[in-house]
Amino acid sequence: MRRHTAAVAVTAVLLAVAGCSKPAQYAMPSDVCGVPVDPAVLEPLLLPGKKLEQSTALSRPGAPHCSVDVDKEGVLSVQGEVIPADQDPAVRREWQVSGATKIEAGDDARVSDINVVAVAACTYQGEARKFVVQAERFYPKRDDAAKRREALTHFMKLYFPAAKKAAGCTS
Repeated sequence: MRRHTAAVAVTAVLLAVAGCSKPAQYAMPSDVCGVPVDPAVLEPLLLPGKKLEQSTALSRPGAPHCSVDVDKEGVLSVQGEVIPADQDPAVRREWQVSGATKIEAGDDARVSDINVVAVAACTYQGEARKFVVQAERFYPKRDDAAKRREALTHFMKLYFPAAKKAAGCTS
């Protein structure tokens, strides 16, 4: 009887401790640095924590850049750029996606375990251009590659058209 009581007490303590660990204590944002995003799409890319902060300090016209921190830890970086129509975005290191597979977003898109890149032709300030977005999720765990790819793919499919429009790219 004593063992049963001890086991019940230990189980109760473990359940109480487990109940104390909360996911995010911050409100889930409905945008990534001004570009609308469904919070349900964004949530798998973020970490639990108390405070979420977004910064667009590195942004400039035609080149939106955003960083998302949770409790001062970088968790998501999203950068876009309007580039010349004849430029191949793969020549830039930050847009190279090692071990990537093709996904449906923009005119061409690739996703890897750590980042996703999409590109599409557009008209910017009356000229033929391309718009490129790269999103990188910084993960503390490396054993959930399939979930990371899925979350990054889902994010880019919904984020890219809104980011393209927000950057001033049409068509």
